[in-house]
Formats: sequence, C-alpha cells, structure tokens
Amino acid sequence: SGNRESRFGVFPVGPHEVEVDALRYEVPIPEELIDELFLFWASIFGAVLPDIAREVFLGAEEDYNGGTLYLRREGESLASTCFTMQSKTVPFLAGFGEVATDPQFRGRGFATELCGRAVEDFRAAGGEAFFLGTVNPAAARVYHRLGWRKLAGANVMAKILSGDSPEAFLVNYFTEDGAGVVESSPADRIPMIPLILCPHDWQVLDANTKIYSTRYATQNSCMGLYVRYERIRLSGGGGRGSRPRRQRGRWSGFRRHAGMTGVHSRLMRSLMRAFRTSGESWCKRRSADLKRWATADVTPSFRLRMRKSSPGSSR
Repeated sequence: SGNRESRFGVFPVGPHEVEVDALRYEVPIPEELIDELFLFWASIFGAVLPDIAREVFLGAEEDYNGGTLYLRREGESLASTCFTMQSKTVPFLAGFGEVATDPQFRGRGFATELCGRAVEDFRAAGGEAFFLGTVNPAAARVYHRLGWRKLAGANVMAKILSGDSPEAFLVNYFTEDGAGVVESSPADRIPMIPLILCPHDWQVLDANTKIYSTRYATQNSCMGLYVRYERIRLSGGGGRGSRPRRQRGRWSGFRRHAGMTGVHSRLMRSLMRAFRTSGESWCKRRSADLKRWATADVTPSFRLRMRKSSPGSSR
C-alpha cells in the first residue's frame, strides 16, 4: 500500500523472543491514523504539540528523512507508539520520539517491545547512532536499562549501536575542517542534533533560537531542535549559517561553535577584527556599519551537513 504498512510478530528483546501484535508504517501515513495519533499523544503529553509536525507524517520531508511509525493496539484502542526519523543525507544518524503508552496498558512492556524493533530495524539499515530526548527520570532509567546513555549537559540520551560511549562516537564524528555557510533545509533535522549537543566552548550557539552550549546550560530538546530553525525559515529568515565538516575526528581552533546564526558574516568578521585590534579609532569608524548590519534582516537558520569519514580517516 502507499503507506507501506506491515505487521511484525516475533523479535528479540534482551535474551528472549517476544510475541507482539504490532504494526509498522512508513511515511506517508494515512490521514485518519494521524488524527488518531495526535489525539492519543495529546491525551498523554497534554497540549504540547509533537516535535514532528502533521505535514511531516504526511510525507512533507520524504526527500530528506525517512520516517517510521511503530504502534501496538489492544483491541481497537491504541496502546503504545514510537516514531523514528532516519536522515537520508547522513543515514547512520536517527532521532527517536513520540514514545507513548496509554496508562491502562503501562507495565506490560509494550514500549520496550516497539523500541526494540525500531533499534533492530535501524541497525539493519546501517544505523550507528540513535538520539532521543526525555525529561522523565523513570523513562530515562528504562532507556538506560535498554542500552541508552545520557549525554552530559543535556536531557538527551544516545544509543550507539557499536557499543561505544556517546562521547567516543562524537569525538570521532567531527573534524578539524571548520565550517561552511549554506542554505538550510529539513535535511538538517537529524544531523544538527549531535552538533548542538556537543559541549562547545562558545557559550551562545545561536542567539535567535536561544540555544546555548551544553557546557554552560542544560539542553532539554532533541527532535525539537530543528523546529526552532524551521519557525525562523518559515517566517522569512535568511536561511544561512554554519555547517561543520568532518575529517579526522576533532574540531579546529576557534570553530567550536554551532552558528551564531543571528549575526551576519560581515558583522562577525568585523567583531573578530575589533577584538584583535587595539586601535580605538578603528572601532569608532566601524560603529555605524556594525549597527546597520546588526539591525538588518539577517535572522537565518543554519545547515549542518555531516558526512562519514573517508576510509583513511579515524573512526
């Protein structure tokens, strides 16, 4: 069918095999099911909207990300769900969200079963690193038992399928090649997660979206990070920013920041020169330009495109 629905039965959870009456849907998902899902999630999470917009479930980002919904029913009622998004530009990265179980069915392992299937499917597709956000200590303990590990400075957990720690994976992930500036797109929804969650030396990573380095402030968002940039893009922002490149597994010099995307590149260069120049007269001459650039309509989001290391580089 168009939504690529499939049913799955027996799969391993820990040392055992578990019979599961569950369904898997590939995006795009039927509208009537989306309506049911949003009502289900609202009954559990409250009025907070999901990090993934309705249009995404309908296939708006099919060219950029692959989405898979896992759900379990008891009779005609939704009992449990989870949803994964795998980047198509960086397919070894994925985000995890919308993990929910109806209170009347909790304690029966439904979410554990669905999450286990999601992880195994991601592994089979060549996945390396899964990311999810949770501020629920009880849920975090369950994820930890399932092999997820908390990232320092964030209420975000990662499951590295190689068995490495999240820190080891991230150290090997980035390079010393610096950053480029390109247009943003939904392709950045997943790749921006590890970049922003790294403990950068720069305190303010992005002034527009109020994103700070996890070295100085706790980051509570994971799949919701791109939503902040999408709002700026849809409101007419410039859509530019910083993109890291990876090569030998470490960052170079001062380029340890995610963006400062509210600052035009000319303004940034002038500020850097001002910091390095002791001549007060030069700063006064440039003040008018700095004010003009600072008040210009330059509220961009940034693109973060990561690529795998070349065969000769360290991983």
